[in-house]
Amino acid sequence: MNGMKWLGLVAALCWIGTAAPLLAEESQGSAKPGVTPVAGPSAPPAQGGMIRRGESAIESTSLEDLMLEKGIITMDDWIRIKAEEERRTSERSIVAEFTGSSRWYERISMFGYGMFRYNPTLSTDKPVSFYNDSSIGDNKGFFFRRIRWVVTGQVSDHVAFFIQPDLASNVGGNIYTLSMRDAYGDFMFDRDRQFRLRVGLQRVPVSFDNWQASRVRMAIDRADATNTGAQSERDTGLSIMWTPKVAQARYKQMLDYMYGPGDYGALGLFVYNGQGQTNAEANADKHVGIRANWPLELPGGRLMEVGMNAYRGMFNVNMGTAAAGTTLYSFNGPAGAPSRSAAKNYLDERLNFSVYLPPQPWGFIGEFVVGRGPERNPQGIVEERALNGGYGQLHYQWKYSNVGLANFYSRYQYYNGGIKFTTGAASYR
Repeated sequence: MNGMKWLGLVAALCWIGTAAPLLAEESQGSAKPGVTPVAGPSAPPAQGGMIRRGESAIESTSLEDLMLEKGIITMDDWIRIKAEEERRTSERSIVAEFTGSSRWYERISMFGYGMFRYNPTLSTDKPVSFYNDSSIGDNKGFFFRRIRWVVTGQVSDHVAFFIQPDLASNVGGNIYTLSMRDAYGDFMFDRDRQFRLRVGLQRVPVSFDNWQASRVRMAIDRADATNTGAQSERDTGLSIMWTPKVAQARYKQMLDYMYGPGDYGALGLFVYNGQGQTNAEANADKHVGIRANWPLELPGGRLMEVGMNAYRGMFNVNMGTAAAGTTLYSFNGPAGAPSRSAAKNYLDERLNFSVYLPPQPWGFIGEFVVGRGPERNPQGIVEERALNGGYGQLHYQWKYSNVGLANFYSRYQYYNGGIKFTTGAASYR
C-alpha cells in the first residue's frame, strides 16, 4: 500500500514538471495584443555576463514616444528619460565590456576604418597645397587619406593596451607607407579605472580637436590653430589621468552617440619628448602638459564638455639640409657663443580653452589658443614669436530615418603663428 502511495506521488511530480512549461507557453501565447510581456533578452548573454555592443540593459519601449506624441510629457522630459536610461546602461557596460571573460585573449578586439577621397582643386591661378594633408593639391587624383587598423584589449583588471598603425602614410612620395599612430599601455590603479598610468605613443594635451579621433570627428580635417601644436596629435611619453565614475559614464555616452573624443581624463599630467609623433628626441628637454576637462549635464539631460589644455617645452626646429636640396634657413643666435636659439631650440608653449555642445540636433564647438613658439620672419630667420588662433564650428544632425542620419557643419578659423614641424618653421598668418 505504501508502495502505491510513493508511486502515485512520483507520477504527480513528473506530470507537474512536464506540464509547467506548457502552461507557461500557453499563458504567454494568450497574452493580450499590444501588451509586451516582461521577459529577459531574447539572445543568450555574452560570456561572463559581458554586455554586447548594441544590447540594451533596459527593455526598449515606445511608451515615452507615445506620451510625447499625446502631449503628456514635453521634449525636455523625453530627453531626460532617454538620458537616464542611457546613463544606467553605460554604467553597467563600462566595466563589463572589458572584464566579461576570464580568458585574457578573449578580451582583445580589433577594428579599423578607411577614408577614401578625391580632392579636385577649383583654383588654377596658382598651386594649392596644405601642410597637413598631402591629398590636397594639383594632379592628386584618388587618395586614401587614412587606413587604420586597431588592436586593443584589457588583458587583466589593471592592464590594458591600444595599438593603431596607419597603412596610408605618405613618406617620400610613397602613399602606402606603414607608420605607427598609437602604441601605449594602461595600468589602472583601481578596479573602477579612476586612476590610470599610460606609457607609450599617445595623444598629448593640445586641444579638444586633437583629442577627437578622425573616425568620430564631424569635420573633414582639424583646425590649423590647434593642429599646429603637435604633429599628428601624438608624442612618446607617459601620463597619469584621473576620471571619476560619473565622468566615465558621460564620456562614454558622448563617444557612443555624440561624436565625443572619449575618456582622456578629467585631470591629466603628461610628460613627453615634444618633437612630434614619429620623430626622435632632439634635445634634453621634455615637454610637460596638463589637461582639465569636465562633461556637464545640462537641464533636460543634455551634455556639454568644457576643458583646458596647456603645455610647455623646448622644440628643435629642422632648418633644412643642402644635401636634401631644401632651403637652409637661419636661426637667431648670438655670434660666437652657443645659446638655446643657436642650438635650434625654441620655447614652445600653448594655452587652450574649448567648449563642445554635441549636435542635439544643433551643436557647437569653439576653441581659442595663445602661446609662443618658433616662427620664420620675412628675412628668413627663425625666431621665438607670439601666436594665437581659434575656430568656431556650428553643426546640425538630421535623422531622416530610423537607420540613417546626415551631418552638416560650417567652420570659421584663423591662426597667426609658425608651423614648427615644417622645415624652417614657416609663418602662417
